[in-house]
Amino acid sequence: MNPTASLAVNSFFEPDSFYRGWLWFEEKEKQLEEPENKKRSEFTKEEMEAIKTENEKFAHELELLRHVMIRYPDNLEYVRKYKEKEKIMLDNAQVLGHSFLMANFLNPNIANHLEAPQNIYGRKALKEQEEKQNSATLKVIAKKVELFLFFKSDCNHCEVLEKHLARFADIYGFKVEAVSIDGTKSRYFKTHTNTELIEQLQLKEMPTVIAVTNDSSLRFELARGAVSVADLEDNSLLMAKYLETVVGQGNGIKGKE
Repeated sequence: MNPTASLAVNSFFEPDSFYRGWLWFEEKEKQLEEPENKKRSEFTKEEMEAIKTENEKFAHELELLRHVMIRYPDNLEYVRKYKEKEKIMLDNAQVLGHSFLMANFLNPNIANHLEAPQNIYGRKALKEQEEKQNSATLKVIAKKVELFLFFKSDCNHCEVLEKHLARFADIYGFKVEAVSIDGTKSRYFKTHTNTELIEQLQLKEMPTVIAVTNDSSLRFELARGAVSVADLEDNSLLMAKYLETVVGQGNGIKGKE
């Protein structure tokens, strides 16, 4: 028999019978209507509560199946049931991810790509901008406070912090003086010996860095222990933010580019 003729007789390529005859297309095609929830843009509070309950029920069932699977790891049926439930979640997550991207595309004001960039180039540019801004802020705050390093001899943590503090002060212009509890001289800073001050401040751990505003009205513990330059930067930025927004003594602490 001529295969072409056979296909023609069965009208295999006719519009009404296209895609039929391949096992899963044996049944008559049904026109699927768009689910009602896809057409709606708003729900009542009661409806949203019901949806929340359904989501929580699904999550609870998935969690229970996970525990059953873990308890009986050699039972393939339990693993299958969990994986089937998990697949529903993963499929929905994939659809949701696509919907997020489409919503951002159709509503560009929703996603601020300047403040929250989505690609490596935007994130790199933002990071460079933030580092530049932070550097300017630290150079301004360095003129408004003085740092005091409290330390002692035979202290490995003191040596580490002292080295990092010296580099930090050199980068941003902080003025630093050291206060020794036992007469030890700092390798980097002008050193005083003042046990009374240490007792007054109730400093029990060394090393400690205290920042004091130029008018001596406020002081902050900037560091304790063997911290890094990055730690000193982060805490100094928090101090600048506090002075600017909480205390109201910023006077232009935020650096300008």
